[in-house]
Amino acid sequence: MTVNLVEITGYNPAYKQAFHDLNIAWLEEYFTVEPAHRQMLENPEAELVTGGGEVFFAVRAGQVLGTVGVRNAGGGIYELTKLAVSPAAQSLGLGRWLCETVIDFFCANNGTTLYLETHNKLKPALRLYKDLNFTTVRNPGDSHYDGCDLYMEWQGAKAK
Repeated sequence: MTVNLVEITGYNPAYKQAFHDLNIAWLEEYFTVEPAHRQMLENPEAELVTGGGEVFFAVRAGQVLGTVGVRNAGGGIYELTKLAVSPAAQSLGLGRWLCETVIDFFCANNGTTLYLETHNKLKPALRLYKDLNFTTVRNPGDSHYDGCDLYMEWQGAKAK
């Protein structure tokens, strides 16, 4: 799909470094880069794509402006993970569009639970997630990341 010359595409090895770099920059600004982050960012094919997930990219003129991953955790459970948008492109609505692409992927794959882990200090991200019908619920297991204090699940139809 293309809007304003930006296209959302699925995984492309040519964009692997952008997936890594955008996310590392974001993590270094707000948190600490943990081993679990590095594992996923350095091996997106093995950690996300081969297991039935995906990595999406927002691309304009060959430049990656944003990215997000979706991890298939098995049993119909999917995780929205590693959402990052270039600071220069943050006013374009790409974070929303990337999240909606993950929701569409989840629905197309007949998922039963779509979740994400985040932190309560990320106010703009929390507004976006709530707008998209993610609700804070009790984490049914252990967090994948030390820097997360909120677990959210998608509750159905996207808000318009």
